Amino acid sequence: MPDPSLHGNGFTCPACALQRETDLERTTFGSLKIDCNNCNGTGRIAKTITQIYTESVALAQQHHWRL
Repeated sequence: MPDPSLHGNGFTCPACALQRETDLERTTFGSLKIDCNNCNGTGRIAKTITQIYTESVALAQQHHWRL
């Protein structure tokens, strides 16, 4: 689960960034704020298991398994 307080535990939701651009127009016309379907309103997206393994192996190669 993505947590904004943990470093490197996911990334910001690109759909929320696009949604912020239209928030002013939406509130001007009186409609309600709609939660993002991509991140369920959290603003963060978790990394996939493949991304986590790839980053872990790259860091291990860099710091522990130097050739």
